[in-house]
Amino acid sequence: MKVDPAIQSFLDKRKEDWLKGRLKNNLSEEEQSALLQEAGEKFSLVEWLPDAAKRAGQLSLVSHPSKFSHPGSSCTAIIADAPYAPDGFLRSGNLVTDLDWFGNAAALDVNKFLSLILIDGKTILEHLETNSEYIQNEFSISTESYRNLAQGFLSVKKSNSDFLTHERIKQVYFPVEEDYHLLSVLTPSGILFELTQQIRELKFSEASKQAREDKKHDRLNTQGYDDVFNLTLIGFGGTKPQNISVLNNQNGGKAYLLPSLPPVLEQRELRLPTRDFFRETLWYRHFQESFQRMHRLLIADINNLNIRQGRDHWILSILDQVLQKVWAFREQPQGWSEGLNYKDLHKYQKIWLDDLYLDERISETDWISRVIEDFSRWFIFAYAKNLGDLALPLKDDDFYQHLKSLLHKHEEAFL
Repeated sequence: MKVDPAIQSFLDKRKEDWLKGRLKNNLSEEEQSALLQEAGEKFSLVEWLPDAAKRAGQLSLVSHPSKFSHPGSSCTAIIADAPYAPDGFLRSGNLVTDLDWFGNAAALDVNKFLSLILIDGKTILEHLETNSEYIQNEFSISTESYRNLAQGFLSVKKSNSDFLTHERIKQVYFPVEEDYHLLSVLTPSGILFELTQQIRELKFSEASKQAREDKKHDRLNTQGYDDVFNLTLIGFGGTKPQNISVLNNQNGGKAYLLPSLPPVLEQRELRLPTRDFFRETLWYRHFQESFQRMHRLLIADINNLNIRQGRDHWILSILDQVLQKVWAFREQPQGWSEGLNYKDLHKYQKIWLDDLYLDERISETDWISRVIEDFSRWFIFAYAKNLGDLALPLKDDDFYQHLKSLLHKHEEAFL
């Protein structure tokens, strides 16, 4: 019977390791021959396969081993079935990782066996899960039925629907409406393993070492290197990392933790409007002196050209102060108004304030009329607030129409 090369190589290696500690030069030829015969039988497919299928029940395939929380914990072997979603989170389901194993360390050779990649690129476990014809032929032996073998090996994927937690696993009370859910926090060891592997590659690959050496001696290195700072190295399992899980053992019982700190926020000196530029960013007291000077001209008994020009001067002075604020907004990074916080800001104000809309601001000028309308209303409001009881009813006066007319004459100032 022709056996898949991966399976044959695995059995040969096991046989070689078994003989290594037993074949001594001081043994007689008969003793050596007996050992070789025993090894040949022990690691033949017909003997090793049924034994491995029985031992498979001592292992569990898992995505979140509980022993990372406490070596003495024992709970249901969880295989998280989390779907992928482009939500930006580093979580189970969004990262393709291998499943982990834990259980009796003496049975870990079964884990390696089930993870063997056969000639068609699939693992033995994948073949067993699909009950493929190929694996049925490979496992066709005289000492055990394929059905029993498959059932034994697939017992590594426990199908227990009664999920049990353990007192030694970290517990978190999570508020839900007026109640709490008690959550058991488990470690996604596949993600932990992948992170550790990638950081080691980043820091200790030959290319990275060479790039660092070149930098040290001031030599050109076109590849350069990347680094991750403020890492924390944590150990699991002490001198026996295999007691935690297979992936932990492959990591040497070490794993990296990325810094998880609150962001350092810079104080923003400019308050960006979320709904309306005039109501949210212009404080009428800042314009008090200009409004008072204009008011003194409005209540003057004389109405000549100088008085009217003085009135217009203060209107345009206030406009100039407002436009200085506008220019400050335009110095912000283009597209700032596209953030979620600014979704309620009027589109015509976005065109006015955000340089993302610079082309639209120049080519389409309909927005100016709406901005002038807003400015006029704010102007009357700010005048009334600053003058209080002394304020004239400007909105009911010809002044209001004159104000809008004057602003339209200076439309180019809004561009």
